Amino acid sequence: MSAFSGSLKTSNLSQVLQKLVDGRKTGYLRFKEGEKEGFIALENGIILNALTGPYTALHALFQFVQWRGARIDFCEELISSDFGRDLAVYDPPVLISGVAYKEEELAILQGAIPSLDAVPYYVGAEAIESIETTPADRGLLLLADGRHSVREIAEEVKLSPFEVARIMARFRLVGALELVNPKPVKPLLAATG
Repeated sequence: MSAFSGSLKTSNLSQVLQKLVDGRKTGYLRFKEGEKEGFIALENGIILNALTGPYTALHALFQFVQWRGARIDFCEELISSDFGRDLAVYDPPVLISGVAYKEEELAILQGAIPSLDAVPYYVGAEAIESIETTPADRGLLLLADGRHSVREIAEEVKLSPFEVARIMARFRLVGALELVNPKPVKPLLAATG
């Protein structure tokens, strides 16, 4: 039976975790967003572990931050003694602070790159020298040609769209990128006889 239900559209994950920790809850916080599912297990207010798809522990915990439209349900139930406790080595306030930091980072990213369908255009800037980048990060600038969306660039370079958006947001925040409106595709006119 679900102790509570909600959505990450209206709640921050860090706030939900804080309530569960403060209430010394035991059970599973379950997430569902589209086809994706996962959970965070807690025992007496200690965050034990997280799992979604191929991700576990910290990687899974931080994946949930990106699931802004996820449905969440907390079900109180006992955790078996052989269940993995990978996150129990961290104090709950440390984990919650990490989640809050990722939420703030995501808000900044969404301000700079509001959609994975945004189309970035490299305008050049000496300011990119002020941020730490890798050659691969700078290589993405070559694909920011004002014609391809963040999602299309991610497909081209075989990275997650979120990772490409994060890199592009950093470049946009220093003035090296702008977003352009994609040009509408004109329908082909039928040949007139």
